[in-house]
Amino acid sequence: MIMAKSHLAAAYTYQPSENIIITNEIEKWHLEGLFDQSIDVVRVPKYFSEQDAQEIANKIKRSTFFGSYVNAPKIGRIGQAFFECQNDEVSLSRYLEFAKTWIKEMRKEVSPFISPIDRLRLELDEVWPANCNLAQIFDHKLFAGLVREFKEDSYAEPHNDVLSWDLVDEMDTGITNQLTANVYLETPEQGGELRLWHEWPQSQAEYNAIRIEGSYGVKEDRLNGNYLEITPEVGELILFNPTRIHSVEKIVQGSRLTWSCFIGLENHNKALQIWS
Repeated sequence: MIMAKSHLAAAYTYQPSENIIITNEIEKWHLEGLFDQSIDVVRVPKYFSEQDAQEIANKIKRSTFFGSYVNAPKIGRIGQAFFECQNDEVSLSRYLEFAKTWIKEMRKEVSPFISPIDRLRLELDEVWPANCNLAQIFDHKLFAGLVREFKEDSYAEPHNDVLSWDLVDEMDTGITNQLTANVYLETPEQGGELRLWHEWPQSQAEYNAIRIEGSYGVKEDRLNGNYLEITPEVGELILFNPTRIHSVEKIVQGSRLTWSCFIGLENHNKALQIWS
């Protein structure tokens, strides 16, 4: 294990470097530290070699499944996020119906390479005593492995991700905490930095109080100004706890292509659950 010094900038306040782990492989204590917020980030450089990452990226971009958001043409994707199904029975039905199909088809698209999320799920299963499974709702397995491409001038506003806030009606997963995992298949020449704000909204009401009207994100001028900024590298796996406020800086040149999922925790005696 090596503590990170490169590609780390703390704005306004100094952040101790021991909160960022650079490692060759994920270990159980890394996950525990991310869940309890004693670790800010776990970075696994060269999770895929640059050459393999580029070949996987090329296969993805040639896929018939690869498209763009209707309301955000500068963001390409494969798959659907559970967040998009909020209060939309049609989207939820489609998500649950096609979850396993998307996983299988994306696996085929990148053959003979293993898909990044398949690999991650196997490794989590090996290091977590109670194993790792696809999350389920209503006896339906959820999709895991959202691919997103941020093109020039695109960005992600400061926001957080909390599964329980996205659940409606009788939905229940038992998940009480979560991490996010991103494998970077392409990174931009300029821009696209990951910002992790030192703010952890404790309730949806607290989040909504600083939310941008009509947007998923929050007002940056209402945040405390303290954050870590990380420049991802091609082929790298990065894990952090997304219940904190986080954002992606505007892409100035190039593109950012990631393959990602969430990792959910019920308690330390139960299996981890992954979804997108």
